[in-house]
Amino acid sequence: MPMYEEPVVGAFYEDEDGRSFEVIAFDENDGSIEIQYSDSTTDEIDLDDWYGLDLERLESDEEDEDDLEETDAIKSTDDDIEPDEDDDDSPDDDDDDE
Repeated sequence: MPMYEEPVVGAFYEDEDGRSFEVIAFDENDGSIEIQYSDSTTDEIDLDDWYGLDLERLESDEEDEDDLEETDAIKSTDDDIEPDEDDDDSPDDDDDDE
């Protein structure tokens, strides 16, 4: 199915050959799209050609990392909670053995 959406910088797509790539630049004035494949090679696609390609937009790894970072942030705030000073289970800083 041809691509009907404009390219989104930072979005990941998969072409008809199963190769995934990220749109790293889109110049609307020039009508050119710069992409980077997973093997780090880059290519340029003409905007007219873009709309004729059979592409599928993928969920980006970056979105997954953002979700993971949010989860880690929640966990770390739970770990940062300090016990009350009056808590009997906490070790005393005073040396009472003297």
